[in-house]
Amino acid sequence: MKTIFGVLMCLFAASACFGEDEKAFDPQKIFYRANTFYAERDYSKALEAYRSILGTGLENGALYYNIGNCYFKTGRLGYAVLYYDKARKLVPQDSDLASNLSYAKGQLGDPNIEPPSLNIVSRMIKRPYNGLNLNALSILTLAVYIFVIAISCLLIARPFLWKKLGAFYIIAMIFFSTNLSAFAIRYYDEEMLRRGVVVQKSVEAKYEPIDKSTTYYNLQEGGDVFILATRDGWRQVRRTDGRIAWVPKDAVEEV
Repeated sequence: MKTIFGVLMCLFAASACFGEDEKAFDPQKIFYRANTFYAERDYSKALEAYRSILGTGLENGALYYNIGNCYFKTGRLGYAVLYYDKARKLVPQDSDLASNLSYAKGQLGDPNIEPPSLNIVSRMIKRPYNGLNLNALSILTLAVYIFVIAISCLLIARPFLWKKLGAFYIIAMIFFSTNLSAFAIRYYDEEMLRRGVVVQKSVEAKYEPIDKSTTYYNLQEGGDVFILATRDGWRQVRRTDGRIAWVPKDAVEEV
């Protein structure tokens, strides 16, 4: 329950937007009440309160983190991993979150299939930005872009400055290219790929979206998959090793 300052600020701002007729539902008060339930080890009531805040449209890493804690305490480890993953998208640098996520996956016996390794260039591009969420990375990329444009305009208007600023300009362009590449990789990973987490104990992944279809492989609780399609109560998923199959819709939740 350590990472709550950010969500308190968010809840305070949201509660200020409610009109007089809506004051009966105060997200800030509900959050405090949920914290009290959690401290009293009434995790079911705490979870119900936290999830009611999500119903207002608020999205916050700390709120997801606390929901993950509630699921972990009630033994629903798949949902704990799901909400820790949701939180990690918003606060990737949080050490408590990283520890809890690692511990929850450890309790599940590491259910993930090892994905194909990224090439060394992609790993090198991504590594310096691992502590930034997508919004922060986009702001950084935009700021560097504006800076590069400003330097370009200056050099066009004052060509004699090339001797003094030429090397600095080249470094700035390399930095911008790296930022842009890291943003593109992160955007693809988080926005274009639909990641999901298995939330049931064991799931039979089938060749076709019908109950009588032959089982292709089994998925374990807490495992990562990519969601390709959803129809008629089924999800088409791709395991991290590339194998595609169908599972019941309620067996996998999107991050």
